[in-house]
Amino acid sequence: MPWSAQQPPPEPPPPEPPKPAPGGTKPAGGADMVGVWPSAVWIVVGTLFYLDNPQTFAGWKGGVYYVVGTTVVALVIGLVSLNLRRAVAGMLAEVFPRPDRFTALVGLMLRLMLAAAEGMLVALLARWTLGALG
Repeated sequence: MPWSAQQPPPEPPPPEPPKPAPGGTKPAGGADMVGVWPSAVWIVVGTLFYLDNPQTFAGWKGGVYYVVGTTVVALVIGLVSLNLRRAVAGMLAEVFPRPDRFTALVGLMLRLMLAAAEGMLVALLARWTLGALG
């Protein structure tokens, strides 16, 4: 039946949500949170050091550690971590082409191992930086 002035015009179908890219990565429009985990570890290590030695961490040293250090850690280690996560997701998609529960479990374990290694690396770098600042 053709459209007439008595009937409302037909509504277009709703747009489809974006399909996930191969390898479990986000679509091109999705944003990744880069540097949140390394920055959190950096800030926690600095805060614990400050609670132990407040007199040595006051003044310009604290500002340099928190402002410059957190920015550098978030950018450098965050971007390296993002590329590693994407590479692992791509390798996982090649090894397990069909996603299932086992693939999700393996992916979760790999992401947890990467996060633990990244946290240890940032904690060691933070301790070294605090030692260098004196």
